Amino acid sequence: MKKILLFVFLLNGFIMLAQDRLFTYTYQSTVLNKGNKEIEVWNTYRTGRDDFYNRLDHRTEFEIGLGSKLQTAFYLNLTSKTSSNDVGSVKFYETENEISFSNEWKLKLLDPVANPIGMALYGEYSIGSKEYALEAKIILDKKINKFVVAANAIYELELKPVLEADDSGWEKENKADFNFACAYSFSQKFSLTLENSFKNVIEEGEIKHSALYSGLGLSHMMDNFWLNFTIMPQIKSFKGEYNHSLNLVEFEKVQFRLIFSYVF
Repeated sequence: MKKILLFVFLLNGFIMLAQDRLFTYTYQSTVLNKGNKEIEVWNTYRTGRDDFYNRLDHRTEFEIGLGSKLQTAFYLNLTSKTSSNDVGSVKFYETENEISFSNEWKLKLLDPVANPIGMALYGEYSIGSKEYALEAKIILDKKINKFVVAANAIYELELKPVLEADDSGWEKENKADFNFACAYSFSQKFSLTLENSFKNVIEEGEIKHSALYSGLGLSHMMDNFWLNFTIMPQIKSFKGEYNHSLNLVEFEKVQFRLIFSYVF
């Protein structure tokens, strides 16, 4: 009887820990238990293009566990971009701000511990002041002792309204990304992470821009709180090489992302 109670206690502790997120760019298959709620705050800073470019993305996310291995989340997104521009021989800085709303749905199909591999399906739509977006992910992950590995196949469609000579239309941009990440847990509180993101922009059925990002991060977990930080420099461009083998027109030289969360 004592062994059974100990097993249940450890299992419950693992389930609670499994809700924690180790990575900042790569998703895992775990979902919140029914009735659990979580607040996540995202901050992503991007910088380094051919001309001056700084961008800050902020997301405030509210997650809810719905049961049956399903969760949903609502986001308020704020973006501010400052870049250099020129008209004729006059150069100036231009700042654009955007606000948008997103809603995600995540369905867990397989567990990363109980099954040979964890698997989840993810869908998200966004409605913004300047664009609309649809995003889909296939999430795979596996936990082996102190190691966690995860991979995401991601497709995103962005729609932006454009004004033409005699009418208005939509500018479409397709993105196909692949993320792979691994983590090693030094303790129940600290993990070292490595994330890789292979980004592709597709126009008229052809890959126009393609680049690989790779960087190290740190994950810190407490009872109901976790914090993740990652530095992701661009390593290599495979399409649209503009500056020393890096694509600094479509992509940035480096990205920094900080996410922290409270579960209640």
